[in-house]
Amino acid sequence: MPEEDLRQAMARVRAVLSDATRSFEPGVRTRREGRVVGSSDGVLRIAGLMDAGVEELVEIGDRRATGLVMSIDPEEVRAVALHGAEHVNAGDVVSATHERVRLPVGDALLGRVVDPLGRFLDGQPSRGSLSWMPLERAAPGIAERAAVHRPLLTGLLAVDAMLPIGCGQRELILGDDRTGKTSLALDAVIRQRNAGVVSVYVAVGRRRSEVWQIVEDLRRYADRWVVVMAAEDQSPGIRYLAPYAGTTIAEHFMRRGEHALVVYDDLSSHAVAWRELSLLLRRPPGREAYPGDVFYLHSRLLERAAQLSPEQGGGSLTAIPIATLEAGRLTGYVATNLISITDGQIVLSQQLFSAGQKPAIDAGLSVSRVGAKAQPQALRDLAGRLRLDYASFLELETFARLGTRLEEATRQRLEIGRRIRELLRGARLQPLSLFDEVIRLLIGAERDLLLAIPGGTVTGFAEELATLCRAERPTIASRIERDAVLSGDDRETIVAQAWGLLDRRQPVPTEAPHVEPP
Repeated sequence: MPEEDLRQAMARVRAVLSDATRSFEPGVRTRREGRVVGSSDGVLRIAGLMDAGVEELVEIGDRRATGLVMSIDPEEVRAVALHGAEHVNAGDVVSATHERVRLPVGDALLGRVVDPLGRFLDGQPSRGSLSWMPLERAAPGIAERAAVHRPLLTGLLAVDAMLPIGCGQRELILGDDRTGKTSLALDAVIRQRNAGVVSVYVAVGRRRSEVWQIVEDLRRYADRWVVVMAAEDQSPGIRYLAPYAGTTIAEHFMRRGEHALVVYDDLSSHAVAWRELSLLLRRPPGREAYPGDVFYLHSRLLERAAQLSPEQGGGSLTAIPIATLEAGRLTGYVATNLISITDGQIVLSQQLFSAGQKPAIDAGLSVSRVGAKAQPQALRDLAGRLRLDYASFLELETFARLGTRLEEATRQRLEIGRRIRELLRGARLQPLSLFDEVIRLLIGAERDLLLAIPGGTVTGFAEELATLCRAERPTIASRIERDAVLSGDDRETIVAQAWGLLDRRQPVPTEAPHVEPP
């Protein structure tokens, strides 16, 4: 019996070998390879890899380093090292991968900190499954898009009332250093808590300590977020890829029919990284030493923000890029490029910030060209001409500082403007709910009520009124939060509540004691 089993096994082996020899076709398997000629500042010069493609990944040595092809010259290929540049030496073998940069995306990234290549930086283990998407892809076409119609509230009354933002919009934040640009964007991210919006914060060229402080704030106040970090001490190639990585992560959720928000902090540093990279690649410089394609650098990035049509799932990607000005100069090269690409800009003033007005929004220079169509009715009806009136007040206040005599009507306009400015102030990392914003706007719209409130106490009065209405009129508060609609009856009820609260807050005058004359 064992001999019979052995003969059957040998017969099976002969059959397999016979099939293999019949199907065998001799050939030569080729592999594209080159060698590193030189390496300087993270840029590799590679010879013998002339059929490589631009933005193709290459592997150097025994996969100790990875590079991205950025330039193809007649004699050599130039690539930027994405990692492991310290291990690259002249003569190392370079292998083409026939692949472009891809990034892991999915729910497993929520609450995590990653680099532009998708590697986790927070030291926590990977949880859940991830899919892969190309780092760069074409923006949605016109047929795939729909009009902006859904509001994206930031929790900042100055923005939601005067410069509303809609899902799928691109709203630029401009300002000098230390004028509250990042704080404004973080408030917008925190406001999306429980709003069904995934937020992606992209840190480009920032100090690591600053980014980790932002991460701690997000862990404390936000819920669905991802941080993509490319610190200032990392290579220009990594900093160049960071905004595209953040957009790819957000696009994954948009294509699933969800809403995503991306904050780029900031694109001025991104442009500097591209300028540094281009100079290392020996490309000819242009205005302010930037390469000629710096406009395309950001246009192809921001064009990926969109509100998709219902046929495409109805998801959206909202972009809030940040750019730094020099002495408030809006005519800078990068600033003018971004203004022409985006759908509006929020300009922050150094003078207003120094005066304690936060957010320090310059209402005269700021504009939102799309978001007004998505603004909730409760805010739209109350805001009215708020932006123009507030900008007029700022100019009038500057004129009043000259010490000229003012008419009574002018003094009243100044008092109203100062109280409105107090209502527009917001505390850092404490975005307002929709009902709180409606209360503040309603107080500002009722001029007699506004003037009856003592100066310097308007914000406290608004907070006390919102708390009182939630306690005594919970139906109205929940209806406004749910429907974003303020009816005439609800408005009269809240105004009556405000006057009653004001009467209770006013001190009751006491009569002086009667003293008998001597």
